[in-house]
Amino acid sequence: MSYVKQNFVDGQTLTAAHLNHMEAGIAAAAGVKGDKGDPGEGVSETAKELLLNLFENAAYKTSDAQDTLNALRVEWGRSAQDIPVQSVSLSSSALTLNEGESKTLTATVLPANATSHVVVWRVAPAGFVTVANGVVTGIKAGSCTVTATAGGKSASCTVTVAEVETAQLLYDLPGETALTKGIDTGVKMLEHAGTETPQYTILLDAKASDSFNDKAWIVFVHCMTETGDNFNLPGININLNPNNGTTSIAYYDYCDVTLSDSVAHLKTRTRYVIQLDGQKYRGGSTHCTLSGWKVTKHTLTDVPESLLIGGAPGTNGGEMTRCWDGTLYQCKVYKGLLSDTKINKFIQEGTV
Repeated sequence: MSYVKQNFVDGQTLTAAHLNHMEAGIAAAAGVKGDKGDPGEGVSETAKELLLNLFENAAYKTSDAQDTLNALRVEWGRSAQDIPVQSVSLSSSALTLNEGESKTLTATVLPANATSHVVVWRVAPAGFVTVANGVVTGIKAGSCTVTATAGGKSASCTVTVAEVETAQLLYDLPGETALTKGIDTGVKMLEHAGTETPQYTILLDAKASDSFNDKAWIVFVHCMTETGDNFNLPGININLNPNNGTTSIAYYDYCDVTLSDSVAHLKTRTRYVIQLDGQKYRGGSTHCTLSGWKVTKHTLTDVPESLLIGGAPGTNGGEMTRCWDGTLYQCKVYKGLLSDTKINKFIQEGTV
């Protein structure tokens, strides 16, 4: 039935036929489908696509507009549009921490309403730190780069891990001292060497005098039991060899490390490093590169004598003998091993 406009007048009686005709006409004009009607009824599919395309490419001032657009897409029977990550940033571009120490990097992903905020962490090269949810923990000394990635965007942070120094300073020379009769530090480094692993670092800064006696076995460092048997001298002894002018470390009868290669170098201000680690020992100086670790094959035994600088014990507790004549600028004795960074700094700069 087609609807034709009806012209009723006041007082006119309407019949059932009139009412049915009106109802059919209204329904046909409204296009009713169900109780609520279809979402977007009256807007063609082509128009919907054009509108959505227009909205998706519009420049919005806030990210809330994207949420509104996604709601409209769902209302019109489409799926919500993914929101890509535009940038990733970190709370710091450089980080320094000690071995065993932890610090937190915070990753910020933009826009805030990006579809995915999952951040993947990686470290290169591996082995220096670990990263868990942005918490960076130092493993060993060195440098590496920590990178955070989300949605194809990345940000990086350079991380430096410093060695933890655990060595304890036992003796520190109060000031510049003229060496003529030797110095007793009072440090008994090897008193329990037979039952405990000795670990010590000795730093020396010295200059032999111009009149230094280079014709005798002059002692520079001494912490040894004098047995009278040159093939059984427990402890450490560093002295000048008058036959070739070198000064070397003798540790429990093994002598593989040279600290000074000439008397001429002894007579210039020189910094020395000696380290003991159980049966291992090493040394170096301004003029002799820090050696690798050498090993004495002899069993370590207790040495009750204390560490002497610039002389050997005298007879019956008398004055020291074979004394090293010169100036001692620095003498530091540590229980424990200073890091390579520290000892190389001392050799090069004279500071720890």
